[in-house]
Amino acid sequence: NHPTSVGGTVNGTSTQICQGSNTGIMTLSGHTGTVVKWQKRVNAGSWIDITNTNTTYSEVPSSAGTWDYRAEVQSGTCPSTFSSIFTIIVDPTSVGGTLSGPFTSICLGTSTSTMTVTGFTGTIQKWQKRLNAGSWTDIVNVSNTYSETPGTAGTWDYRVEVKSGSCAVAYSNNFTITVNALPTAAITPASA
Repeated sequence: NHPTSVGGTVNGTSTQICQGSNTGIMTLSGHTGTVVKWQKRVNAGSWIDITNTNTTYSEVPSSAGTWDYRAEVQSGTCPSTFSSIFTIIVDPTSVGGTLSGPFTSICLGTSTSTMTVTGFTGTIQKWQKRLNAGSWTDIVNVSNTYSETPGTAGTWDYRVEVKSGSCAVAYSNNFTITVNALPTAAITPASA
């Protein structure tokens, strides 16, 4: 006689990773019987068999989404059973998107008008700006639009910082606006 199959528990090192990263080693413990195979599914879809009879498994998931993993265990001739499910959220890679605006040249004292970032993946963390290719300065703004009236003439670059879950940040393209100084009027004294 064989003891009843016990599925046991799958645990892992990571519950959230970035697309393209490894799951880390998942380990089955507390089971009774031998591992028949592992299974996985994405976004609660159909289970897909994994040819693996070890008590450990790792892989690089093929896409972003919510991935579930489990092992199938069988003790002798007893019916097989499944372990607990271990879930890993795979975040899509951060994409900075495309930043654009209506004007690339304005006069000092005029608004940039609304700049808009589109096509990004993740959450906007902040905007940044710099003058004449200097250091970037943070702008506290998590909206996909922004406008301001620059205080200085020169070449202003704007960009957006985006972060998807556990992935590294990405930046949009730089959108450049030339802010032109106002012409100074020469005053000619009236002749006597």
